[in-house]
Amino acid sequence: MTSLLSPIAEQNVGPLPGVDEDVEPDAQWKGALKARIEQGLQSMADKVRQERDAGLRGVREGSVEYEAVMQTYNIAMAHVRRVAEDQYNQELKIARFERSLALGKEIEGEEFEAFRRQQQAIWDKIKKD
Repeated sequence: MTSLLSPIAEQNVGPLPGVDEDVEPDAQWKGALKARIEQGLQSMADKVRQERDAGLRGVREGSVEYEAVMQTYNIAMAHVRRVAEDQYNQELKIARFERSLALGKEIEGEEFEAFRRQQQAIWDKIKKD
């Protein structure tokens, strides 16, 4: 099975510049998050693969029909990966934010409001999709 999040996980192995190490989740936490997201999106990825396989039955490789099915598949899988990456980044941001709050770090008012708006937008998008 191809990982939906391998590029994201590789980018977020260590603390990011500008993020305090004490609020950065460790690699084990990130690995568990990645696994949970992949598990949650597995049925979506499986459906995309099944649609591709059904569309390719009886189609000659290299034909116009073949290329159209593969293009549709690639677009759909890119969407699934984007959803996975967005969810990973958002949950990582939430964890950092929560850890900052728990440690009593000062969080600017505008930063908190932007975070709240972003959370609401993501929630609205998830409900819509």
